Amino acid sequence: MEIWQQALLIGLVLGGLLAILIVPRSLRSEAVRGGGGAKFFHAVGAILASAVFPTAVVALILRGGFGVAFPLAFGLAILAFVALIGYAVFEQPAHVSGKSEEEVWTAEKAKTSGL
Repeated sequence: MEIWQQALLIGLVLGGLLAILIVPRSLRSEAVRGGGGAKFFHAVGAILASAVFPTAVVALILRGGFGVAFPLAFGLAILAFVALIGYAVFEQPAHVSGKSEEEVWTAEKAKTSGL
């Protein structure tokens, strides 16, 4: 196995372990309402985003240098971005359709709110 393959494998494993802590905390903060696709892309995005730093550090420890570490980190960041765009595609319709009439701010509510 080459250095970049070892670094990527170890970084993804460490990113997965970090994602075990990150994903539930994120879901407690704001629930995913877009269904299974949104949950999948949310988890993949979290794993890839949390693997960026460990992968770069492992590549440097394995003496791959910045010529290995930087492209791996940049590639993982781009993949995480793409996964989170996929999450947004599934999540957006759920947010738009989930808005009830009571949540809409009206001029009447503005006058009676006392602000």
